[in-house]
Amino acid sequence: MRKLILASLAVASLAMPVSAPAFAYPAGQDPVIAFSTVGRIAPGDSVSIQISRVKKDCAVTVEWAETDEVPAVTKFVKSTGKTGVITIATPKTAGTYTLTSSISKECAGDSSVTLEKSVVVGKLASIVGKITSSSAFAAKNPVLAVTGTIKSGSVAVANRSIVVKLKKGGEVIKTQSGTTNGSGGYTIAFSGVSYTVGAYTVDVELSSGSLYGKTVKTTAPLNLH
Repeated sequence: MRKLILASLAVASLAMPVSAPAFAYPAGQDPVIAFSTVGRIAPGDSVSIQISRVKKDCAVTVEWAETDEVPAVTKFVKSTGKTGVITIATPKTAGTYTLTSSISKECAGDSSVTLEKSVVVGKLASIVGKITSSSAFAAKNPVLAVTGTIKSGSVAVANRSIVVKLKKGGEVIKTQSGTTNGSGGYTIAFSGVSYTVGAYTVDVELSSGSLYGKTVKTTAPLNLH
């Protein structure tokens, strides 16, 4: 099976090189998916696509690869080699998802084809984080903390719950939660931890919700001597 990974586009189609093998409709061209929804997509909104260059009367099904909470949608191909406009709801949790459609050999040509389109639902945030210590020496029983900001573009991700995980050697040794302030900033100190010599990192996680998709940032390591 060949897989075509389709880049982001708005009412646009991608054509295969001239050297591509002959397909059912039209000859020499692969099936393509055109995405006609523009602007930011909120969780639960619907998006519209159209699939073309497929044999007449073939059934084409579109679904989300990562979840089955949204029913798949099926359309039949018209005499033009195109489906009608296919409208499908987006998942209700923000994040990056993949619209996918598998087209059989009988409908695509020499072999089956899987079409994929990556779609951002809601907003994606960017996390900045740094781990600090009150002392560089483990024997002094230091206090380690993580501080930083979370933004979506230039907009602060304010008053959002986050989870931070203190790690050493890839093993989680302490998990705590906190909340960003009105500027998207956060500072969380780790309590009740006995430290030993070595390198420590912190994973800062913003969970998926109705507005922002899940984002995780790992800080640069901090070495205690």
